[in-house]
Amino acid sequence: MRFAIVGAGGIGGYLAARLIAAGEEVSLLARGAQLQAIRAAGLRLIDPDGDLTVRPHVATDDPAALGAPDVVVMAVKAHQLADAIAQVAPVVGPGTRVLPFQNGVDAPDMLAGAFGENHALIGVARFFANITAPGVITRYGAPRGFTIGTLDGGQAGVADIIARLRGAGIEAPDHPDVRVDLWTKFVLFNAMSSITAGTRKRFGVLRTHPEAVALVRRLMEEVRAVGAATGVALGADLVEDCMTLFLEVLPEEGRTSTAHDLEEGRALEIDHICGAVARRGRALGVDVSASETLYALLRPWRDGA
Repeated sequence: MRFAIVGAGGIGGYLAARLIAAGEEVSLLARGAQLQAIRAAGLRLIDPDGDLTVRPHVATDDPAALGAPDVVVMAVKAHQLADAIAQVAPVVGPGTRVLPFQNGVDAPDMLAGAFGENHALIGVARFFANITAPGVITRYGAPRGFTIGTLDGGQAGVADIIARLRGAGIEAPDHPDVRVDLWTKFVLFNAMSSITAGTRKRFGVLRTHPEAVALVRRLMEEVRAVGAATGVALGADLVEDCMTLFLEVLPEEGRTSTAHDLEEGRALEIDHICGAVARRGRALGVDVSASETLYALLRPWRDGA
């Protein structure tokens, strides 16, 4: 199976390294120092399961050089997806499937709008890794799952892709409805992204402030309500389960990539996180005032410092 992976950061680099090591043909679209390092010395993965260094079939910054892939993996951030879609459009053939791994719930709809529903998939990544040096990806412990499915939430239509991922040692779990998994992650991520960026504080500090804890719960409840209004049946205990993760499981020094990007002066993907909750909630008549407020506070920083 021919894979084209767009983006060589934590997710894209990890998937590329594992798939290449398993003998799959992988073309990698990267840029800057990351691309130069991969071309010079290969792509290195530092992983608790064992380090490895691989060379992609193609490493390029020219989308035309990706060839004719069977699967295009979108491993860029949510606010970069529209540009990435335009870049890869010429290589999406009649049988190409496009698999997104962005935060939020907008990506499947964006892909369907650009390429048609028969080309668009759903992808949900639960994964911690980043670039630690040019050409080097480091993964940090569990979780490391990649749930994938078709737009109707099923997995029968992606059984071949799941088999390739599992054959490469990549966790690709079964799920009865991938749409539910997508929104389940969003319930937690919208709250964690919005609160850590909006307050500039880490989980341990936030847990000591009742007002912050109440706001986290409100943000989670808003996403659950929007998901239900969209037609996605989320579990009755979902918010309580996510609150337990926030209060008891997430590391005290933890924060989200949104908070990290804000601190570093980089562009933020808030249009597809709290901004998406606000946009979808207003359209559906759902009260999303907490997400609207967090979006208003972060909007001046959306394009970076």
